[in-house]
Amino acid sequence: MKSAISSEPDDMKTYLILTVGTGTAGKHSNLAAGLRRTVELIGPEKFWLVPSMDEVSRLTAELVHEGMSAFEPWGEEASFRCIGAPDSLEDCRRAVREVIVVARATMPKGGRLLVNPTSGTKQMSVGAALAALDEGIGELVFTVGERADGVVKTGTETLETFAADGWFAERDLRTGRALAESGSLLAAAAVFSRHEGLAGYAATSRCLHEWERQNYVEARRIAAGCDELASCRDGLEQLYKASKAAVPNGVIIADLLHTAGVFHARREYEASLILSCRAVEMGLRHALFERTGLHEPYSVVAICALGIPQGIKDRCRGGSKDGQKAMLDLTTVAQILQRLGDLLGDAYLEESELSELRRVRNELMHRLGSAKVGESEAALWRTKRLLKQLGLPAPMVRPNPF
Repeated sequence: MKSAISSEPDDMKTYLILTVGTGTAGKHSNLAAGLRRTVELIGPEKFWLVPSMDEVSRLTAELVHEGMSAFEPWGEEASFRCIGAPDSLEDCRRAVREVIVVARATMPKGGRLLVNPTSGTKQMSVGAALAALDEGIGELVFTVGERADGVVKTGTETLETFAADGWFAERDLRTGRALAESGSLLAAAAVFSRHEGLAGYAATSRCLHEWERQNYVEARRIAAGCDELASCRDGLEQLYKASKAAVPNGVIIADLLHTAGVFHARREYEASLILSCRAVEMGLRHALFERTGLHEPYSVVAICALGIPQGIKDRCRGGSKDGQKAMLDLTTVAQILQRLGDLLGDAYLEESELSELRRVRNELMHRLGSAKVGESEAALWRTKRLLKQLGLPAPMVRPNPF
């Protein structure tokens, strides 16, 4: 028999789990007949009954499945997974969850599982509904109809379906937001991706994840395909172009500092410290470019043409592997800036605390360890103070719909 409530393709098989109580006395009502009618309306491929241990409940369950080949017994020694304590919400929930697990193991891929929690104590009904939602069952089916003496009249039964998709989406929206706010952006995207209506949140989470990794190519690609990220496209385009340019760019430095602040606020102190130190390095090299036009790879000839002490020139020439390209560490960059009258060089060389924090950063790269909150905070604050004189642009505005 084809399901009376199904709008699914004819080849999709439906499976059903029903709770079975003891019934409420009524002149026009018969619980077993009503539940049999429920099974007939749905027409499942297989169905399971979940009565309580009460003798009347079990007898009613026997009457329900009598002569129905679709009935699936619980096991060889028991027809039902009975609820031992029908007044215990947790016991009811646990029993129905067990049946759901077994039913799913029996079903083919793509089968449709319904739970009907109409019959039984209130705890049985609520427990069954909670079990279905816990296990991701998308549909709850309730038996309704004309009522007499407070119960449904036998022969008038119809079905009322609760589609849980909206409920699942609301739940996952809350969960995804909490994950995103804690910095677990990929996990948030995975949760949002379960629902078509949350696709914008999923894309935003993935975009922010790549943005924080300075993977501007991928962040830009994601934003291009998401209407919710339209306001970010210009900023990401600037970051993308700056990342592809051969010369240092203040847009990137400002973005690094912003991300370092985000990481520090999320207590990701190692990541924050590393980005602060990276911003210092890029800031000094940016200042050198602005002052001299030099950028990596540094030319030995161009460096030696600068008005700087011979000792610095000899060091750059001596450290070159091919005599043409020089490797400039930060101290050397700062010394060149200092000799050229750039205040940033003076400030860096006088900032002994920054050198100590860079030492901590280097140790973190080569051994197990963790950064302290004070180290992360000091690196961020001192870096911002040091690079303030560069006149960096404001960081690009990031989406925050969470």
